[in-house]
Amino acid sequence: MKHDHCVVCGTKNDLQQHHIDPVVYGRSSRTKKKNKNYDPNKSLKDCSVEEIFRYLHDLGHISDDEEITTCSYHHNIFHGIVKFQKAEHGKLIKEGMKKAIAEGKKIGRPSDMTKNEYIKIVELFIQGKSFKKIAKSFNCGVGTVYKVLEDSTGYKSGCDRKSFYPKAREVVVLLKEK
Repeated sequence: MKHDHCVVCGTKNDLQQHHIDPVVYGRSSRTKKKNKNYDPNKSLKDCSVEEIFRYLHDLGHISDDEEITTCSYHHNIFHGIVKFQKAEHGKLIKEGMKKAIAEGKKIGRPSDMTKNEYIKIVELFIQGKSFKKIAKSFNCGVGTVYKVLEDSTGYKSGCDRKSFYPKAREVVVLLKEK
């Protein structure tokens, strides 16, 4: 939706379409004005970037395809805001991941390995099989074998294997009991 004026200051000179990556959207549809996710009485200086974008989206100034018509001056300002928000977004994600790890949660994709496969990998490790042979027998990568052993026994690459055998035997017993 292209306006014939800058949606910020109203000028009709030097207009540009600014594409805003999916930063924020108003959570209410534009027809339900009673469900606003911002305080319309709040001063602009007290608003967060998210509230400003929600307000502009709900007014129809930001289109559903993430476009906004601005003069070159405000285009540069919006560009700076979006860049800043992207940088902050990454920081917030990293902080959330640190918090989740501190709470004992696993980050990333869950393993496709079953409990029996874990047991067999640890047993083959105890038998002295090479990591490459273990990986080949399970049709997975060597990194997966290292990850299973690190998760279950605390084994780290380059460590003396034999020192981890007692711990590995305990792990096999515990896994079989569950």
